[in-house]
Amino acid sequence: MNPHSRIDKMVPAGPALRLLVLSDIDDWDVGRRLKDCGHTIVAWARPRWKQGPKCGALRHAIRTTVRTILCLPRPIRTIPPQFDAWKWLDKEQIPRIPCPNVNDPKFIEYVKGLNIDLVVVYFFSQILKPAILQTPRLGVINCHPSLLPRYGGPHPAFWMLKNGESIAGVTVHMMTEGIDTGAIVAQQELLIGENETNGQLTQRQHRAATTLLTEAVNAMAQGTTAPKAQNIAERSYFGKMKAADTIVDWNGSAKQIANLWRALQPYEPLAACLNGITIKIFDARHREGPPSGRAPGEIMSKQSGKLLVQTGNGYFEIRSYEIEPFHGWINRLVQAFLLPVGSRFDHCPVGSGAGI
Repeated sequence: MNPHSRIDKMVPAGPALRLLVLSDIDDWDVGRRLKDCGHTIVAWARPRWKQGPKCGALRHAIRTTVRTILCLPRPIRTIPPQFDAWKWLDKEQIPRIPCPNVNDPKFIEYVKGLNIDLVVVYFFSQILKPAILQTPRLGVINCHPSLLPRYGGPHPAFWMLKNGESIAGVTVHMMTEGIDTGAIVAQQELLIGENETNGQLTQRQHRAATTLLTEAVNAMAQGTTAPKAQNIAERSYFGKMKAADTIVDWNGSAKQIANLWRALQPYEPLAACLNGITIKIFDARHREGPPSGRAPGEIMSKQSGKLLVQTGNGYFEIRSYEIEPFHGWINRLVQAFLLPVGSRFDHCPVGSGAGI
């Protein structure tokens, strides 16, 4: 079902609300949906407003050619956006406010001057303290990308995929001083695809968040919300992803390693080491199969640009990789000579260290 089908038919019976949005996300159309329901977004704030450079097809082709000739690192794959909130805000002439510190007294005074009813938060990296939480008439609602009280914290998609979860979701809750602990207003489950990556899941969460937040705002306008306290006994919390969290354990199953790769995509490759050589894995899958008699981490077979590695259970098929510090056609030449069949990956490689 189209996630927006319910919203398109909804017009709030209660009064229209004046809203402030706090979000770093451009690829979601909650602003347009809320406006269609009669609400007013007074301003949209984030720590800083910065867009990457955009280029046309010719410029992109030239950059790709130069990158190939000079053997520069391959770019990390991105998920094509489905909406541009920045462009929509400019079209609607809604102020885009830089907010380095949401708890700064000057920003709080600015918010008070907006005379807003409700603050709507989604993917906003700062912790709101009581002064800002108590400013709006109806409080602050946040949409968290998990089914609270499970997977509280800043990177739930990474942890859910790494842990092999089959169900994700989004939760709208009242914001309190505690991190992701406020009473739940609404939730929606999302099934995780077998090969779905972090970027793909996150984009689907953006779509679901649009629906759920719009419905929640409409319900608050009508006075029909009934927030339910979280069961703290069921709470799980995961902190920021660290380099140690991305280390490949070849004694684990091929599926567990593939889950780690999915959890990192498309933001960074999975890194592994062999005799001091670091490789970056850009595409991979797990394969079932009987024990081969080889040790976990041992390369079983090798084809052009591909490796098949024995794990503690099953095989890890590496479909695309680079050997540091080589790239492009030089990398392909080096691949022919390094990482021979029978060589074995280290069991404690250094993680890539990049954050999501």
